[in-house]
Amino acid sequence: MIIEREGVALNVAVEGRGTPVVLLHGHTLDLRVWDEVVPMLVGAGYRAIRYDQRGHGRSSSPPSGYRWGDHAADLAEVISRLGAAPAHLVGLSKGAGIALELTLRSAEVVRSLALVAPLVPDFALSDGLMESFRALARAIWTQGVQPALGVLWLTHPLLTSAAAIPGTRERVEAMVRTFPAGEYLAAERDGPDRTWKLTDWLGEIAAPTLVVSGEHDIPDFVAMAALLAEKVPGSVLEIVPDCGHLIPLERPHATAEILLRFLQAQT
Repeated sequence: MIIEREGVALNVAVEGRGTPVVLLHGHTLDLRVWDEVVPMLVGAGYRAIRYDQRGHGRSSSPPSGYRWGDHAADLAEVISRLGAAPAHLVGLSKGAGIALELTLRSAEVVRSLALVAPLVPDFALSDGLMESFRALARAIWTQGVQPALGVLWLTHPLLTSAAAIPGTRERVEAMVRTFPAGEYLAAERDGPDRTWKLTDWLGEIAAPTLVVSGEHDIPDFVAMAALLAEKVPGSVLEIVPDCGHLIPLERPHATAEILLRFLQAQT
């Protein structure tokens, strides 16, 4: 189905009945990242809601509007239109950042948080990781989307662990190869939409929070998971062994089991 907010069409998939769980994908990916996890959630009696974020998958790519607040507003609209509040939020990487952003803006629509290999808004990333992102952006503009993604992104340390698994590599490539690169190609530069830093307000999060980290994720993301486990009151950190960054693709059954234990503890 399509849910529209301020002219942006969001591609949404809903499966199952019961307590709503909204699953958010990571950067350059799409809702298919949860393909193997969703059936287990639905089988356990949950209503699984997922969507392609703006500029990703089959959702539209507006000329601007890729700030954390824009993504949080999209998520809030999906929850509202589907009558899903308060919802359990499960976010992978950037999707976890969007879940955090919504929680600090509209806590009343969030029932719990499961932050998987989380990207934390306003966290100071290392110079090396930031330069890899800047290099990707430059290459997209100068070489084109697919050549840049093929050379610089599919070989990035965030993806290589998943890409080493037969069958999973093809799934990652299928998502990345259809990434429309909306925010990279945006015609207008977005100005800031808030004055506060999310990292300064982690102690205010009251929703039950699970943090999931891959044993072999890259240092920046290990550090962000540790920060959340330290700063969010009552949060629990789980480490998935022998796993990199794309946890639901690399270890889908373990991911589902961890999520179900957490979700069932909230009822």
